[in-house]
Amino acid sequence: MKKKVIVIGGGIIGLSSAYYLSKNGYDVTILEKGNFAEACSRGNQGWVCPALHTPVPEPGLVGSSIKWLMKKDSPLYIKPSAAPKLSGWLGQFMTHCNEGDFKAGKDALHHLSSKTFEFYDALKADGLEFEMHQKGMLFIFLNEKELEQTKAKFVESSKVYGHETPTILSGDEVRQLEPNISGNVIGGLLLEKQRHLCPETLANSFINKLWDMGVKLLCNKEVTEMEKVGSTVVAVKCNEERFEADTFLIATGSWSGQLAKLIDYNLPIQAGKGYSITIENPKVRFSHPMYLGDTKAGISPFQEYTRIGGTMELSGINLTIDKKRIQGIRNSVSKYLTDEVQGVNEVEWTGMRPMVPDGLPVLGLVPNVENTFVATGHGMVGVSMAPVTGKVMSDLICNGRSDFNLEPFAPGRFSR
Repeated sequence: MKKKVIVIGGGIIGLSSAYYLSKNGYDVTILEKGNFAEACSRGNQGWVCPALHTPVPEPGLVGSSIKWLMKKDSPLYIKPSAAPKLSGWLGQFMTHCNEGDFKAGKDALHHLSSKTFEFYDALKADGLEFEMHQKGMLFIFLNEKELEQTKAKFVESSKVYGHETPTILSGDEVRQLEPNISGNVIGGLLLEKQRHLCPETLANSFINKLWDMGVKLLCNKEVTEMEKVGSTVVAVKCNEERFEADTFLIATGSWSGQLAKLIDYNLPIQAGKGYSITIENPKVRFSHPMYLGDTKAGISPFQEYTRIGGTMELSGINLTIDKKRIQGIRNSVSKYLTDEVQGVNEVEWTGMRPMVPDGLPVLGLVPNVENTFVATGHGMVGVSMAPVTGKVMSDLICNGRSDFNLEPFAPGRFSR
């Protein structure tokens, strides 16, 4: 008889984990409190760029960001009314803004994402159909200092981690690639091997594949209780409904901390709120996804629409769309273009990125619980790291081990 696994959370991490668990022979059920892939798994930029993977807390971030913190149109914003509740988490976050932790975190992320492209190619080979582009990633700049600093980071990354060396472009060379870039742009960097994909199509392809594999996908099932006998979870409850399984996996993104409390696990996780605007049939077209190096915003072109987005807002878990943050994105993007990105329809969106103080995912067995695992905390790289996370969690649940070094991502590290 197949062992039963319940995956709590139907975002891209939960879907990917369910896929690999099913391939490993498990009887898998996914419980999702709303609709599948409706939170951070949609509306994001869809970048699959291992060369960009670094922890959010980095040296100098605190000092350089003070001027941003209370400005609603800045790349990083802390809502004043939320600051008291965030103070403990922010204190932990700031302790990781140092060279040693940043280097260790970067090493860990690059190790875990070293086979990202191979995993995505394997998904395609297995019949998952989703929109993915392999045109590289273009970084453009208004300021020479920002360009030089970013170039230095990528050159170092190419030497240490084996990523490609960036192609350095003049402003005119940038405009040859992207004619709608304005004369304000003084230069750019191109990483030709990086990719981007349409996250909605990826989520839908997982959902369709899971149905075909016999995975049970249950929406509108919010877990309200986790029953423990000793150190083992035996069932979860969704109000009055009860679901038993041999193993459980918490993959509920920014909401994972709330579930963790039900089994006495303190997971310091906060929502890093991001915004985007999706423009259907835009009159201005682009060939490459672009990172706007001075304003920290981004542009992602897909087949049917273009998406602009960015920002990091710390205001707790809420889906309120702050119009000033949306306008801040529009203003950021307009500095780089000859014309505004407009289309037949625009959809404004916000999503809760799961953030932990050291900027690394949380992957593994929950401390002091024998059969419950957690996979969360991916911040801004959830889509990029979804396949490797799914494979890792499946291997841990199936074999108790992984081919990757998972010590930096251990769920028990916050209590050390």
